[in-house]
Order: sequence, then structure tokens, then C-alpha cells
Amino acid sequence: MSRNTLDEYYLFSSSTAALVARIVTHPVDTIKTRLQIINTTTKRPSIFNIAFPLTTLYRGLPVSMLFSVPALSAYLSCYEWTKQTLNTRYKLSRDTVMSHLLSACAAEVVAGALFTPMEVMKNRLQTQQKDSTITLAKTIAKTEGFRGFFRGYWMGMAVFVPHSMIYFVTYESMKQWMNESHFQTYMLCSTVAGVTSIAVSTPLDTIKTRWQVSAADQGQQFRQGPIAIAKNMIKQEGRVALTRGLLARIACGIPSTTISMTIFEVLKDSREKILGNVGKTFAIQ
Repeated sequence: MSRNTLDEYYLFSSSTAALVARIVTHPVDTIKTRLQIINTTTKRPSIFNIAFPLTTLYRGLPVSMLFSVPALSAYLSCYEWTKQTLNTRYKLSRDTVMSHLLSACAAEVVAGALFTPMEVMKNRLQTQQKDSTITLAKTIAKTEGFRGFFRGYWMGMAVFVPHSMIYFVTYESMKQWMNESHFQTYMLCSTVAGVTSIAVSTPLDTIKTRWQVSAADQGQQFRQGPIAIAKNMIKQEGRVALTRGLLARIACGIPSTTISMTIFEVLKDSREKILGNVGKTFAIQ
């Protein structure tokens, strides 16, 4: 199988995984985002305020689909491509911890250029009721400029580079330990890796979300930056504020990563059969 064919198949597998995972988990992601920005000193969280009406849980889905499918495709494809490159060019085995760490870092840096605009717009759409996707995009461009769409990129790297490294090292190590390649193995490994990485990265993710959302009204928090936001959260709400939305993030992150990784791995395992059938079809035509 040629390298180009392999890259194209990774792209197909990752795109399919991203599409299914985003549609299934978006409502829980909306609840997580709303929980993270609630200030318990001024209002008491209520499931009715957070989750109803149910139709609002899909706010931000179009922009999420627009960015997350290519972003996750780039993420998973880049991870596999980097592992393969490290193996063929630098003789670093695909199964080593260093290969997993470097590949996860590269994947996150590349995909972050797509994930960040999605997060900025999605978070605001999920927490505001007045703007459409187009209106919000125009408002950000007018009031904040092009940089507004990348608000929190470096903060996102601080959150998700360690997150991805922890995730893939845990995932790959468990997969090697279990020494099996089937649907149930991928689901179990992805679940354990997801819980571990989410637990570590949630405090920084909460700060990043508040900073991105606060930029909408150019409030005091936005001007002071993420460090000031963290200090104010601890001072006014206690350390528990840093883990607000943890369970919702796990409830969203686990299905999302499990669905996407399982579909990606299953399609990857089936590539010879699928590509062979496609080749036969074209040959017949």
C-alpha cells in the first residue's frame, strides 16, 4: 500500500470518527460549558437553567461540525503520520513512549489551529441565546479582529498538549498490555485513558473557557487574563471552581474519545479489506 493511499485512508477514518462523535456528544458538551462559566457566588446552578429548553443544547453544533471534523481528522491523521515518520526516518519504534509523546504533541499543535476558532465560537453560542453563528462571527471579526478567533490558543496548548500526551501514552500502553485488537479493547483503553487525561486537564480547561467567553463583553476578567481569572475563581468561589464541570466533561469526553478512537481503530484495522474492495469495484467499472 502506497504512503499516499495510507494517508488518504487515515483521513477518511478520522473524518468518519469525528462526525459520529460530535453529533452524539454535543448536548453534553453544551452542559459542560455552561457549568464551567457559572459563578456560584451570584447564582445557584440549576439543571433547568443549564439543560432546558433541550433544543438549546444543540446551539453551536453547525460551527462545531464545520471545524471539529477537519480538526479531529487532522489530529488523528497527524498522530499516525508522525508515528510512521519517526519510525521510518528516525528509527524510533512506533510502540515506544517517546513516539507516543512526540506524536501526540505534534497532533495537538497542528489541530489546535482548527480547534481554537471552533472553541471560541462554540463556547459563546452555547452560553448565549441571542446571536446566530454568522452574526457571532461578524461580531468577533469587527470587535476583536482575526486574533479574536484564536483567543486562548496558547492556553489551549497548555491544556491539551499535556492532555493528549497523557491520553495517548495511557491508551497505547494499555493496548500493548492487553495485546488484543478488537472493538472492546479499544473502548476500554480509550475510556481509561480519557478519564485520566480529563482529570488532569480540567482546571486549566475551565479557566480557558471562562477567558474565551468573557471576551464577548470585554469584561474585567477578559482584560486581566487567565491568571487573574484563576486567582479570582479560587478567592471568590473556592478551589472547587477549578473542577466545576468535571463530571460533565467526563460524560462528554469519554463518549467522544471512545467513539472516535474506536471507529478510527476499527477502520484502520479494516483498511486492507476496505481498500481491496474499493479497488475491485473500480477495476470492474
